[in-house]
Amino acid sequence: MLNAFFKDLGQSILSSCLVYDYARSAEKMLCWDNLGNNHPAWNEDGPYLSSGVNIEQINHEHPYCLRISKESAMAAHLVLGDQPEVEEANGGAKADLYPSNKQGSRVEPIIAKLAIIDIFELYKQFLISFDGPFNHKKAKEWANIISKDLQERIKSVVDRRNELTHDKNYNLPTMKEAVEYFYLCKQLAEILYNIHIENIKKK
Repeated sequence: MLNAFFKDLGQSILSSCLVYDYARSAEKMLCWDNLGNNHPAWNEDGPYLSSGVNIEQINHEHPYCLRISKESAMAAHLVLGDQPEVEEANGGAKADLYPSNKQGSRVEPIIAKLAIIDIFELYKQFLISFDGPFNHKKAKEWANIISKDLQERIKSVVDRRNELTHDKNYNLPTMKEAVEYFYLCKQLAEILYNIHIENIKKK
């Protein structure tokens, strides 16, 4: 049971990280601030797109363009309408989007948020299977069998998920946070499951 949960949790975080790498790599290619083949964006740690070994490298002296999907075009039409209020000089329109983070990325906060919520839902589902403390109410029921430190760690996992799910304003999540959240949920699930098994043995 625990191994099956670990497999699901691992699949979730790896899938999120891969989607982030795809999206952030493309985002960097489209950014006018990253011009120049010697720009740090192309010499730092990934993610970024690169040609294979012994193949001419991608030219970063100009930005690239994105052809959006039919779904994005339809969404833009539904949001902006036929005649956008603010039209740009190039004939396009500027839409309000979620804010970018300190690195100038819009994709990282969105993907990290979805990753954390997905991880929590898997964690919650697993804890429900043995009546574990997946929320504040259940944590109180476990208060006499788990340490104060463990209670605080459980609370931090629940609170962050609730914040990202229900609040309009919150600290923008990062992929580093998503990976740390994954690791914490994995640790907590194993500890709580082992406590549950020990309690069954005592009965």
